[in-house]
Amino acid sequence: MPQQKSGWRWFLSYAQSVLAGLIGIQSNEKREQDLNEGGLERLIYIGLGTLVVFVLIVVTAVNSALPD
Repeated sequence: MPQQKSGWRWFLSYAQSVLAGLIGIQSNEKREQDLNEGGLERLIYIGLGTLVVFVLIVVTAVNSALPD
């Protein structure tokens, strides 16, 4: 019987999967494992959270680079 991951463990596992997929180094086995363990919904939520953080970083960088 597979052991369930704790809250932080699955979050870090999915965050790693999203980041690896973002830069194109996600393995097929890891992707299938994440989909089977937690489902697509969790990956979508973490992906959207990552997108929000990325947009905030880009907006902050652009605003700090532009003169006032």
